Amino acid sequence: MKSLAAFLIAWPLLLSGCGESNSPSSKSSATESAITGLVLDDDTPITKGKIEAADRNGKVIASATINGDAHYRLKLPAGSAFPVVLTASPEGETRTLKAAVTSDLVSEQDISSVTTIVVETAMNLGGLTETNLAKAAGAAISQRRSSGGSGGSAGFKGDPTKQYGGWH
Repeated sequence: MKSLAAFLIAWPLLLSGCGESNSPSSKSSATESAITGLVLDDDTPITKGKIEAADRNGKVIASATINGDAHYRLKLPAGSAFPVVLTASPEGETRTLKAAVTSDLVSEQDISSVTTIVVETAMNLGGLTETNLAKAAGAAISQRRSSGGSGGSAGFKGDPTKQYGGWH
């Protein structure tokens, strides 16, 4: 909890040093990249289903299945336009879970109910910019806390300089 509080205090300083803009990312990957992760719904593993990755233009660029242990692995082709939205469709359900990947430097991305809140909130703020994703990540933690969740960093991992708030 102390590390989360310290991070939230330091986050504006990290953003100010990054030359952050509020426009959608125009990054494209130079090489093929792989993303792995878990698919969770409120910390419960989703063991069957499919994952689709869509580039910033909405074009599906990769797909994979969720293994029986909730893990997935996607290969994004060279030239993928970021941000990429990962959509997990649990088998036999109509709901989906989402996460956003902002760069080909990201190699791990969990998809969860919390990352879904982040993507939906960022879209409501005007799109999947790094600024909107950072604001949405902070809001997701607050929403999780107010709904009885841990408010911790479940489903988030990473380096704050590489992904929206280090939460991906």
